[in-house]
Amino acid sequence: MPERKNQHYVPKHYLRAWADNERINVFPLSKGESFPDNTSSICSRSYFYGNPPIVEDELQHVDGDHASSVRELRNNNLSDLSPRQIKLLLSFITTQRSRTKATKKDIRAGEDFLRDAIRDDLKHDRYENLITWDPELTPEEREDTMVDASLLGTHHYVIGLGIFGYHVIKDLEAVMLCNLTEQEFVTSDVPIVFDNPRYKPYYGTVAGLSNRGVQIYCPISPDQLLLLYDPQIYNIRSNHKQQTLIKNPDVVNQFNLTQFHNAENTVLFHNSTKDYIQDLHSRIDEVRRRQQITVPMATEEMEMVEVEKTPPYQLPKISPDIPGSNTVESFNYTKERPTSEPWEGRNLVRKMFSEAKSRDIGLIYTIRVFREHLGSTS
Repeated sequence: MPERKNQHYVPKHYLRAWADNERINVFPLSKGESFPDNTSSICSRSYFYGNPPIVEDELQHVDGDHASSVRELRNNNLSDLSPRQIKLLLSFITTQRSRTKATKKDIRAGEDFLRDAIRDDLKHDRYENLITWDPELTPEEREDTMVDASLLGTHHYVIGLGIFGYHVIKDLEAVMLCNLTEQEFVTSDVPIVFDNPRYKPYYGTVAGLSNRGVQIYCPISPDQLLLLYDPQIYNIRSNHKQQTLIKNPDVVNQFNLTQFHNAENTVLFHNSTKDYIQDLHSRIDEVRRRQQITVPMATEEMEMVEVEKTPPYQLPKISPDIPGSNTVESFNYTKERPTSEPWEGRNLVRKMFSEAKSRDIGLIYTIRVFREHLGSTS
């Protein structure tokens, strides 16, 4: 396989916690049967970030930075992490949310409107002095090329926002859930789960990074799960190491069900029995939410139309029963947390993409500024 052709949307450094000698157990939801596979073969696609693989080359650097913080967390206490490692850890979480197949699929949901706009531009020769076309390309192939490039560029921009997404969630409190049961935490091809136990019955089925009442579940290893939560809404007891001990296997099962909810195609595990995974799969309707909603979109003529879509990252139907957790019932609701700072990263990324003129170069520029900002070296 050509160098960098196989590009991961869940990095191998993350998957290795569930692997033995680079072999990990895979459960495709569509097949309902598990089997072992190589970490190099799963959660990846050919040229997922584009060809030539210049973006993939640059993402390798930020993956290395993220890996250092995840590795530190696996080997030490949350309370021992430095401010730089905390930023890298939060960036890993927001980047991972932005880079999955689910995100790419959601971006592609707008293809019809994009295609109409590009077809109109090509019809009126608006790219005449901007693009030198291969004369052998048909009009349909030119249109397809422009659509694919635009969709990929949008994904690059979303990943850039994810890299600097730690600004949005740095106000959340963190606790490590330590699994003392014999049943492991599992993970998936979309491992970062968003929930909002307090407000999801009233304010919708999708949570953003800055939403009031958000909780984020990130399995770190079969024995560890990082929980981020809004401290204005939830109180969660932990020890001096920022740990909450999980002794009830039912709680582990609940968190594992949220991975079945969140997964696009695949649940991943280390040493769970096949019967256990099959049992969770049989309960998937208890937790998995794929609700179609109506969203407004602007056409090329700036007319607003309503489009039916099924957004990714919907909230699970159930919420795990976290030990030592209490909810503040009397807090006045606001959609966004005032302590969140989404504009910090957003304005910076927008500026870098604007200066770069093209989306792939914009993402490369974003990664380099991020690494320079945190003092990383090549």
